[in-house]
Formats: sequence, C-alpha cells, structure tokens
Amino acid sequence: MSFVLKTVSRVFQTNSRPLINIFKNNSRQIYEASVFGIKEYENVRLKTSLKASPGLFDAIKERLKEALYKNSHKIDLQDLNMYMLLCKDPNDLEIILEAFKKVKSLYNFDKNEQFGERFVKVCFILENNDKIIEALNDEEIRPSLMSQLTSFLLMNKFIIENKNDLAIRVFDQYLETIDNGIKNNERPSGKSHLKKQNQLIPFGHLRLAFEALLNINSKESFEKMKETLSKVESFKSKPNNTALACCFLLAIRQNEPNFAYQISLSIEKFNPTLTNNLKAIALLKQGRIDEAFYFIDFILNINTTQSNDNFQGKFFPDTLEAFEEEIDKLDDDIKREKYKLALNEAIKKLFHQDLYGYCTKINIKQKK
Repeated sequence: MSFVLKTVSRVFQTNSRPLINIFKNNSRQIYEASVFGIKEYENVRLKTSLKASPGLFDAIKERLKEALYKNSHKIDLQDLNMYMLLCKDPNDLEIILEAFKKVKSLYNFDKNEQFGERFVKVCFILENNDKIIEALNDEEIRPSLMSQLTSFLLMNKFIIENKNDLAIRVFDQYLETIDNGIKNNERPSGKSHLKKQNQLIPFGHLRLAFEALLNINSKESFEKMKETLSKVESFKSKPNNTALACCFLLAIRQNEPNFAYQISLSIEKFNPTLTNNLKAIALLKQGRIDEAFYFIDFILNINTTQSNDNFQGKFFPDTLEAFEEEIDKLDDDIKREKYKLALNEAIKKLFHQDLYGYCTKINIKQKK
C-alpha cells in the first residue's frame, strides 16, 4: 500500500478497519423523501383514513370494479382520488391503473390532477416497484409520470436501489416529454415543478442522470454521457459542478483523461478547490506532473481562514494518490524530493471524502 493510501486509511479508520472496507459500505443520502412531499402525502392519507366512515373504502372499491369490469357506469374522479388516499394493499394499485386508463380519454386528469405524482407516491409508501415499472412500460400512463417532480422522484429512487439503467430511461423519457412539449407549444403545470429552477432541464435531473451513468461505468455510459452533454446544451441548460464532477470521474475511469481535463475547464470559477483538484488529476493521469503541480500548489496556497466551507483548500485522496504515483516515476532526484515535500504538506489538507463520495454526496458510514 502506498504512503498516501496508508495515510488516507488512518484518516478514515474506525475500529481498525481500513478505508477500502468503509468505502464498500457507503450509505447514499442525496435527496430524502421530504424533497418530494411524500411525508406530507402520507399525512394526508392518514388524516383521510381517520375521517373516513366505516365501509367507505370497500364501497368505493366495489363501484370502481363495477365501472371497470361491468361497464355499469362511468368512473367518478372523486372515487378514484379517495381510493388512492385510502388504499393500503399493493394489490389495490392494479385497480388504480386500470381506472386511470379508462378516465384518461374522458378527462384531462393527468395534467390537472397530477395523477402520476400521486400514484408514484402511493407506490413509494406501499413499497411497490412493480407497478411503477408497469406504469413506465404503459404508453398510456407513462406521460403522466414525466412531470418535473415525479420524474425526479423516480430517478432518485432507482439510483438508491442501484437500478441505474432505469434512472437513465426515465431521464431520456423526461427529455422526450420536454422536446414534445416545445414542439407542441405546451407549458407544463407549475404545480408539477420543482422549486427554484431557472433552466429547462433542472440541475437535479442532470445531477442524477450523470451519477447513474457514472455508476454504470462502461464505454457505453461514457458515450452516453458525451451525447447527453451535447443534448442538454441544445435545451439551453447546463449541469452544475457536482454533475460535471460525475462526468469527470466517469471519463477518468474510462481512461479518457484528455476529455476529463476539458470537463474540468467547465467547472464554475467560484469553486477553485474543485476545479484545481480535477485539473491536477486529469494532468497527472496523462503523466504531466509539472503542469499538474501548478494546480496542486494553487490549492496549497488557498487561504481558508475566512471560509466556512470545509472543502476549500483540501485535496481528494484521488489527487494525492495520482500525485504520488507520478512522483515515484521521476528520475530527477531533486524534483522528486521537491514534490514529496509538497505531497507531505498536501496530506495535511486531506478531504474526508474521495471524488466519488463528493460526486454522490455519500456519507461514509460503517456497518456495525
């Protein structure tokens, strides 16, 4: 184990377990349920259940089944809304989907009543993924799951469950929905929007999409990342720094340091620690240690006395590992000694997460 890895292990060590084991047990915490209003909807369901008269749910269920399977009458939207609030069994979700498909052609229900958002929240609460996937596969229902908030919720959920391909699929379908809306001069309901968005494709969607591609980590996902960057630009949107860091790391993992360096140039200037770490890593991976040292030295000289950000002036373990690897290749003893002294100083400013942890906001937790 290299000197840097030994030092990093000591920094992260808990109960004498090395860094590598802790990283394997990372717990991902990006967007919690509170962002999506799931808890609020669960409270509404609870209050509705407490106020409902005995037998109301069974009566509504019977009316819906008669309307669906006997065609005795039209489905009442109020019945369907109440059924979604009162249902407690995953088996009830099938009736909800069938009822929605039947009323969709009669009412503008998916846009005005946000069926998709509520349906996904019910599936989330009842811990049922099968019906979500079934709905995504249904061409009649899928558009109702592509609001800004609902698609964001789905992407987040799939990444948490390590279903990165599904997260990318939702993202692609969301882009298609946006594109179709532009062509048809449609303006989506403001109620289905995430807060504080100032571009067509929200920062959160891009952040999750690029994280999913990073997790897949293949030549195909690398090409998809490049394609997505170009497509996003056509929508006059841009990824934030964290999303770009995901793109950068994917390029590094796919042995594309030249492309990674180009990405590092896109990082906003207000985060000099991030951009200089990334530039240094990309150059070191190309064997350009002298150029990389300029950025390492820049970080070493960042004044952090007036900063409340614990990342400013710090180094990723990835940066120092790459630096050490290139130092060991040097034939010039004087230069090697100079860089080793800088490495020792840099180790004193080690950040508590590696680059992947920074990209995905992983809280390093250890299984007990």
